[in-house]
Amino acid sequence: MSGLGVLALLALSMPLGAATLDGSLPPGVPDGAALGWERVNGDVETPTEGAVYEFYVNPQRLAIYEVVRYRFSAGGRTESEKLVWNRYPNEGHGPSCFVHEADGSWRALRNDSQEYRDEMRTVMRVYGLHRKARLGE
Repeated sequence: MSGLGVLALLALSMPLGAATLDGSLPPGVPDGAALGWERVNGDVETPTEGAVYEFYVNPQRLAIYEVVRYRFSAGGRTESEKLVWNRYPNEGHGPSCFVHEADGSWRALRNDSQEYRDEMRTVMRVYGLHRKARLGE
């Protein structure tokens, strides 16, 4: 069986509801779906980690995922939904990062916090999972 087939089978074994994303957005974040931006989505799981995600590409910034939503899992634990907004990619500002809280609200992470730095590493892992799934590894 190909690597992509294994990933697809593993994704099917994910607990129902663990791989869903909320419909809300943090205040001020553009709704890529409503704006008609290109949507790249996936639901991938490997033996050690997984993610469900949506990346939105603003047509004015074709080489950048401007809004990235994801729910990451590792070690048998699924994290809360996160959102990364790459609002100012050419102005020297880092992306904004938000955590979806249990009460339905969004909490912005401070760019100088350890939690923010950890989350930037996590989103890179999500990009890696996406890449592997697309390449069939």
